[in-house]
Amino acid sequence: MQVSEIFSSIQGEGQYVGYRQIFLRLAGCNLSCDYCDEQSEGRMMSGAEVLAQINALSTHYHHSLSITGGEPLLQVNELLTLVPELSLPIYLETNATLPAHLREIMDKIDIFSLDYKSGYEAEFQACLELVRDQDTQVKFILMQNQPLTVIKQAAETVRLVNKDIPFIIQPVTPYRTVKHMPNTDEILAAYTVVKNKLNDVRVIPQTHKMMHIK
Repeated sequence: MQVSEIFSSIQGEGQYVGYRQIFLRLAGCNLSCDYCDEQSEGRMMSGAEVLAQINALSTHYHHSLSITGGEPLLQVNELLTLVPELSLPIYLETNATLPAHLREIMDKIDIFSLDYKSGYEAEFQACLELVRDQDTQVKFILMQNQPLTVIKQAAETVRLVNKDIPFIIQPVTPYRTVKHMPNTDEILAAYTVVKNKLNDVRVIPQTHKMMHIK
C-alpha cells in the first residue's frame, strides 16, 4: 500500500480532539483541495511492514488508530486485508466521495469522520446514509468569504439523514494558496446557519497546528 507516514500523536480535529492515536496516513487522493497539507506521494509498503510499525508504536496507550490521508478509501482492498489484523478501534477519515468503497469496509470501522466537499453532495449523502447510526461526525472546512449557501446545503443534507450527527465547523488553517482564516463574524454566521438545522454543532480548529505537532 502507498503510505505517507505512520506515527503516534494527539488527535487535533473533530469530536475526538485530545485523544492519543496512532496515525496511518495513506498517500494519494482523488481530490486536490487548496488548503490540504498532505501532498506526499508516499512509499510502497507491504501489509506486514505496516502492521509491524503499528505494533511497535502500540507499547503505549492509544485510544484508537486513525486511518487518514490523502483519501484512504482509494486503497480499500489493502485496508480490507490489514484492518482485521489491528487490535485498536479504527477511526476512518474520508472525504466521503466514494460510497461504494465505504460500503465494502464499513463493518470493520468503529468511528467515522466524513468531510463535506461541495460538488459531491450525492456521494456525501450516500456515505452518510451508510453510517448514519454509527459513531459518525461530519467535518466542514470553513473558508474565508465562503457563501453561507454552501454550509447551508451541507447542513440540509445532514438533516435529511440524521439531525443528531455531530457537525464540526473547522475554520481553515492558512496553507499554500489559502492565506487567511474566516473572521469571527463569518464563523458565528456559519454556526447559526447550521444550528438552525442540526442539534449538535461545534466549532473546532486544527488544534494540533496550534501545538506544533503532527
